[in-house]
Amino acid sequence: MKNPIKTLLWMYFLLLVGEGVLRKWIFPGFAEPLLLIRDPLVVLIVIIAFAQGIFPWRMGVLMLVALAMISVVFGIFAGANVFVTFYGVRTNYLHPLLIFIMPLVLDRNDVLKYGRVVLWCSVPIAWLMLLQYNGDKFGALNVGAGGSIAGQLNGAMGKLRPSGPFSFVTGPVSWFSLSAAFVFYGWTQRDKFPRLLLLAASGATLLAVPISISRSMLMSIVVVGLFGIISFARDIRKAWRLIVPVMLMAGFFSLISEQGLTDAFDSRWQDSTVRHGGIQISIVQRFFGDYMQAWDQISRAPLFGEGIGLGSNVGARLATGRVQFVLAESEWPKIILELGPFLGAAFILYRCWLAGLLVMGGLKSLVADSDSLAWLLTGAGFLTVLSGQWGQATMLGFAVFVGGLALSAANPPAEEYGEEEEGDWSEDESESSALEETP
Repeated sequence: MKNPIKTLLWMYFLLLVGEGVLRKWIFPGFAEPLLLIRDPLVVLIVIIAFAQGIFPWRMGVLMLVALAMISVVFGIFAGANVFVTFYGVRTNYLHPLLIFIMPLVLDRNDVLKYGRVVLWCSVPIAWLMLLQYNGDKFGALNVGAGGSIAGQLNGAMGKLRPSGPFSFVTGPVSWFSLSAAFVFYGWTQRDKFPRLLLLAASGATLLAVPISISRSMLMSIVVVGLFGIISFARDIRKAWRLIVPVMLMAGFFSLISEQGLTDAFDSRWQDSTVRHGGIQISIVQRFFGDYMQAWDQISRAPLFGEGIGLGSNVGARLATGRVQFVLAESEWPKIILELGPFLGAAFILYRCWLAGLLVMGGLKSLVADSDSLAWLLTGAGFLTVLSGQWGQATMLGFAVFVGGLALSAANPPAEEYGEEEEGDWSEDESESSALEETP
């Protein structure tokens, strides 16, 4: 019998992809409550995990529970709005439980099923983004959450940054990072995905980069590529399998360049790098500066913080009536200001540990099983887990779901253990799980 948690996880995944469709086009009047549409699923998954006796009472989860309780107490001392506190707690501590529960019910074959769906969906998502890119910035395709006209971020040359089916461009950034991981895996592993599907998804992923007008998408896919290159250290012969697809993608990129589809991205890149101090200042310092700014905030953060959740746009709306960055735009400085210097630093260290857990699980699978799937998925989710803006619902969803997929991919297929019941895993049978790295 199929584990009900698997069904709920598929629902979570589908709502993660379709949430923007609901908020922009189908139910724009309910855009704000729809931010919480996946929360009941997480609660149900936790309840069922308790009922089945598989809830992961590991140190990492106990630390998460302890941080949640202390955050509530700090919020009370800070005099925070109770609804803002609720939103912050569900953001920081409820959804991340999926990272620990998913590997208990999913194995590598389950992750490959998600991979096929991701590859298939990448093509229509890229096509929708192309229509948005070429369409009227004030048209229906480019509305924002709540149906706001021209509700997407400005890009360059009069173009908005297309968001596809998601609420904002952060959705495509996370989606095509995930797509890139499955594409890379498919080309280097035989018979995992159909070649025509890989070609189509590869082209869609390549097309999405310039029309997104997003440097973050380019850098996130580069990170996946770097993880892929490292994976060749285990078997350098697999690198030769990329020669043909790389040549085909080079030809396709030349084609889209001739069609002018890279012009807006080139313009933004030139404006943000060459005209503003070069790559060192505009890219490198901006990236590492976001981490360093967190420690600069320690001296100005109240002992108990300003209150968990206040730094998110939703928290600001609940507290002030306006959507804005009340505390800080970058994630780590926001954490310090929300939670205070001590609890904030503890939560940042927890996220560093969580990102390290993904790395260790991916490396273990790469070395022990000669399989790069968990490692590549770690590349797709590492930065979002480490420092992604979890207050943004879509980014939070991708952080926890891709993190859970990465740890699940470290579980060998159930048939290797002679299992007859799909998803019937006990802790003794899953010793190869990356969760065994949990202290």
